[in-house]
Amino acid sequence: MNVLGINQFPGMLAWTHDSAAALVKDGKLIASAEEERFNRLRHSKGYPHHAVAYCLTEGNLKKEDIDIIAISYDPYQSLLNFPRNLSFQGLVQNILNLGFFWFYKKMAKKEFPRAKIVSISHHLAHAASSYRCSGFNEANILVVDASGETETFSFFVGQNNKIKRIWDIKLNKFGGSGKKNSIGLVYTRVTNFLNLGVHGEGKTMGLASYGQPVYDFSGILNITSHKDYCINRHKITELYGSLERKDPKGPITQEHKNLAASLQKALEDSILNLTKEAYGYSKIRKFCLAGGVTLNCNTNSLILDQNYCDDIFIQPAANDGGSALGAALEAASRFDRTINFKMNTAYWGPAFTDKEIEVLLRGAKVLFSYHKDIEKNVAKLLAEGKIVGWLQGRAELGPRALCNRSILADPTILGINDRVNNMVKHREVWRPFAPVVMEEEAREYFGNKKPSPFMLLTFYVKDNYRKKLPAITHIDGSSRIQTINKYQNPKCYGLLEEFKKIKGVPILMNTSFNDQGEPIVNTPKDALKCFFATGLDALIMGNYLVKK
Repeated sequence: MNVLGINQFPGMLAWTHDSAAALVKDGKLIASAEEERFNRLRHSKGYPHHAVAYCLTEGNLKKEDIDIIAISYDPYQSLLNFPRNLSFQGLVQNILNLGFFWFYKKMAKKEFPRAKIVSISHHLAHAASSYRCSGFNEANILVVDASGETETFSFFVGQNNKIKRIWDIKLNKFGGSGKKNSIGLVYTRVTNFLNLGVHGEGKTMGLASYGQPVYDFSGILNITSHKDYCINRHKITELYGSLERKDPKGPITQEHKNLAASLQKALEDSILNLTKEAYGYSKIRKFCLAGGVTLNCNTNSLILDQNYCDDIFIQPAANDGGSALGAALEAASRFDRTINFKMNTAYWGPAFTDKEIEVLLRGAKVLFSYHKDIEKNVAKLLAEGKIVGWLQGRAELGPRALCNRSILADPTILGINDRVNNMVKHREVWRPFAPVVMEEEAREYFGNKKPSPFMLLTFYVKDNYRKKLPAITHIDGSSRIQTINKYQNPKCYGLLEEFKKIKGVPILMNTSFNDQGEPIVNTPKDALKCFFATGLDALIMGNYLVKK
């Protein structure tokens, strides 16, 4: 059976960002990708035409081969909860979404004549995207984001390949000023308050490390249990309006840093209370997380540190871009066969052969050379202080580059992170960078408890290495590491081996291959464009080396 998951349908008025598609074929995940990688519009909205086409190509399928289209949205759920959790505006929006959904079901029959169209509720899709990729037989599943159809937090239990919803925290649409409040929207509100840009929540997390949690968030975000909580984003302006950073180019003061730190502390305390409550209910010591809020690495690591948590799993597209994946997996488990596997890599996007890369380079009339032992050549360039764009294999799923679409540099060079921020990424100089490290050597340098292949956990650089690794050590000594082994990514692992021979450390600074405001590169053409538009010193695609 062929199951296509999507998180958008034409005309949809809700969750109109991070459009994506995924394909499950005969019970196996074949492909998943976000639309932004193809149309080059960050956090792309609307139906994922390009991502759907890619999934079909990767699966060697035609549209008439698709048996099920699974959408990560249930247009009935919100209506069934009216009037408790919907404003009048929300009711109108959901009635329109129901109409669009019925229209899409009829329209899709022309394109996908065999397909049955099914709805998987948004938070269930998130839950499935984590649990069904975790390899766990049983787990507490926590979904935390801006909103599902009617909720901001959901607790499920996964056991014996079945997912059961236990409780939710509903959207408080009549709290505060009468508009919806949620955990994710509180974090977004502070991000906007600090003028860090749309979808800039990761910046807020990074900024929090520079401050102290001195501001009272008890009236803004304070969750002791799923029944006892305060979530009110509108209180931010009421309580701390004088701190608002109105000019995006203006200075970031210590008060701004402290506000970010206070928000981060409130989030951590709230989520820890919810995980403790979940454990108290189930007595299960493993956790699966999903939803945009669970991209917050610091909070994830604190959960792992609790004495009631033995293991944790978050798949790389924990944001809405992963809900298409979850919808496909859940629908396949429901209508075809049970799915529960261990996702070890994030590489579910398109790949390009050396021949395809060479055709592009010749057509572009740039200087390039072929190297059979490309890893040795790149290791030398990095050790010389060069900043390198690196495109290999299948593109990563999710918002973080995991060494197939990365910018790499030597983490031992003081100030190279500032060079990358200023000359390549064109972003704020205080933004931290992540390292990629050989999995088996990670504990030598970092205080990590488990592999972290998806860069979704934060660990601390050991004291004796902080001065030796200045480019990847954040202001508080933390580091959002990616661990890698030779089975997950033999090319990058080989590069780390060669770099260690030269510099003595099996670690590289790793950041996403893109300029500010752009999606991560997808194709060799994207990479070439970014290379010549930024301060990158060299570009590696497959076994080809391009220099300016």
